[in-house]
Amino acid sequence: MPNEQATASDSPFIQGRNARLYGKPKSECPYQEGSEDYAAWMQAYDEAQQSDPAHTIQ
Repeated sequence: MPNEQATASDSPFIQGRNARLYGKPKSECPYQEGSEDYAAWMQAYDEAQQSDPAHTIQ
């Protein structure tokens, strides 16, 4: 039986943050709307947008 351990980069939160930082659209969220993973992905995406001054609308 292989030892499968999830890493931090596997978390929906980290995936959402990275998606935003790499310029991917929100529509690329791989999780089902309404799920906890979807909520975490969207939260991280939005937080990355707000904390990235290069992408802030002025």
